[in-house]
Amino acid sequence: MPGHLAIDFGTSNTVAALWDSDRAEGRSLSLGDLSVPDRHENHEFHSVPSLIHYDAAGQRVRVGRQLLGDGLLTHPNTFRWMKTYVANGMSLPRRIGERTVDFQQAAADFLGQVLLAVGAYADLANEDVAFTLPVEAFEHYQNWLDGIAEKAGVGIRRFIDEASAAALGYAAKLRTNDAFMVFDFGGGTADASIVRIEETGRGERRCRLLGKAGAQVGGSLIDQWIVRDLPARSGRGDGELRPLMPLLLAEAERVKKSLSAADAEEFTLMDPNTGAVLSHRYSRPALEDLLETNGLYTKLNTLLDLAENASIEHGYDKQVLRACLMIGGSSLIPSVRRLVRTRYGERVRFERPFDAVAVGAAAYVAGADFDDRVRHEYALRPYNRAKREYVFQTIVRAGTPYPCVIMDPRDHTKPLTLTIKASNDGQTRLGLQVYEVSHRESVACGGSGFDLVFDEQGGARYRKRDDPEDTTHRPIGSPTFITGDPPAKLGDPRFLATFSINGQKYICVTVKDTLVGKTLMRDYPMVKLT
Repeated sequence: MPGHLAIDFGTSNTVAALWDSDRAEGRSLSLGDLSVPDRHENHEFHSVPSLIHYDAAGQRVRVGRQLLGDGLLTHPNTFRWMKTYVANGMSLPRRIGERTVDFQQAAADFLGQVLLAVGAYADLANEDVAFTLPVEAFEHYQNWLDGIAEKAGVGIRRFIDEASAAALGYAAKLRTNDAFMVFDFGGGTADASIVRIEETGRGERRCRLLGKAGAQVGGSLIDQWIVRDLPARSGRGDGELRPLMPLLLAEAERVKKSLSAADAEEFTLMDPNTGAVLSHRYSRPALEDLLETNGLYTKLNTLLDLAENASIEHGYDKQVLRACLMIGGSSLIPSVRRLVRTRYGERVRFERPFDAVAVGAAAYVAGADFDDRVRHEYALRPYNRAKREYVFQTIVRAGTPYPCVIMDPRDHTKPLTLTIKASNDGQTRLGLQVYEVSHRESVACGGSGFDLVFDEQGGARYRKRDDPEDTTHRPIGSPTFITGDPPAKLGDPRFLATFSINGQKYICVTVKDTLVGKTLMRDYPMVKLT
């Protein structure tokens, strides 16, 4: 069944799905002893817990459900929340037996096992397989995922962002010309996407994106907030609790999930080294106070505002939205659901929060059309002689449709033209480096700015996060070099560059040498955008 398979790699759970063209519906796949069957509102689905455990030698692994129930969830040789660490470029290696394993390798091994199990349903070498990406995923994440799929023998790799896939997963319930919100709040990220369903000239439906926004906040971060809150409530010191971090996080996750249905839950943990019992009764209001203290509700409201503001530019405000589709396990938190209901009322729906992304991605490779746009902002970093420093200059703005010629933001009738000058006398090579830009709205919330990191023995600790402004520009790809012949003079405004984005989503450059009157490059592909 070529062209029907999708993998949604999640922070907490991973779902594989197939699209049934005869029934015009998708279904999640049971992957034997890797996956867990479950039901939500009478809808059955299967998911693989995003977990991998290595034996003492670091050679054999257990994946997903295979390591549940054996006390391995908190073992130092077990990796979880891998997607968050990979997306943030954090490797954090551990020594396991005679080898060193970091989060990227663990995630690659995990996905390798999932793809091996999926191979029972399809010939991966001849299959169009879709992989989902967080809205705020950067180039390195897609490249990493593409490399894993290629190594696993996947012939044709397709990529779609999670919010858009979720929209396709729910779209069969909506009518042509409807606009709606997808709110995806999972284990690692929160994403909002406003989408309009259109009908093509061939009688097919497609989704046009009107506005997107994403933030690095999810269920795993909430677990960390609970653990960081414990010392003050329990009377135990932070240093005393640090060795118990994996156990504390697992118990925090259990308490958080329980409070989605119960009014109160006991946080209970016995120190395996001393036998001492740590106990604190959490009420749902206490958890909600903790979420508010860490800025969760403000962050989510800002996220929704950003998506709405982008859609207003296309003529759609929130009053015309037909529905708000809730995706991800964290969307089940009652206070989060209340927040979204306050904004969208009875239009909020949550029939299938766990598998809509994978099912929608399967629909995408089965032929569902999608009018996507460039998700991020991209910039160059020329040298400003007046300021005597390098400055970032945006050349592609988020939401730009493609293919296109990049126009001057000050005069939309003219292409954007940059003058490239030599920074040294006699320079023969002038490099153009593209940077992917992330804004402060897309970084995680939580007040004090800490990341949870693991040492080589699997122990966990908090590390202060760098100022988000220091990490908003990320170089992608390799520099593109202009060759000056004869050599360029210092500060000479000799080279003129214009830019475009082709149908394969590559940003291309055309460079003219005004000294010799020659075009040195024409629509030369620099980097592929996400």
